[in-house]
Amino acid sequence: MFSTNLEPVHICFDDAMITGEELTEILAFLQSDELDNPSGTNEMVQADEKKRRRTLSNRESAKRSRLKKKKRFEELTEELNRLNQRNQELTNRLANVVSCGNNISNENNWLKTESVCLEMRLLDLYRFLVAIQSPVSTRVTYITELEI
Repeated sequence: MFSTNLEPVHICFDDAMITGEELTEILAFLQSDELDNPSGTNEMVQADEKKRRRTLSNRESAKRSRLKKKKRFEELTEELNRLNQRNQELTNRLANVVSCGNNISNENNWLKTESVCLEMRLLDLYRFLVAIQSPVSTRVTYITELEI
């Protein structure tokens, strides 16, 4: 392929010298590599196809990930709404229980007051009965106490 009848050539690369013969060997090696593997372009096509498939796979994976994230967000939003509604229901129930408790407490206070009033009246009736059943002097004392 390459003729070796070349004059000796010296090529300098920063203190490294390559002779014409070495250059011919390098070119022959590179050319033989291309001849041994003529599918160099085929490998590039395969690499491009592999890259394209990987890119497509990555896009699909990203799309699935976005859809999964969106679905999770919607689920969490629904759960938030449900929990807010439940919280409102419990708040209403608590307000109702507190209101009932206040009503019961007020009624209890009223009943205690009425109980004291009735005890006082009962005591007065008891004194009156005792006075009626006693001799006259006790009756006069009781009537005097009532007038005062």
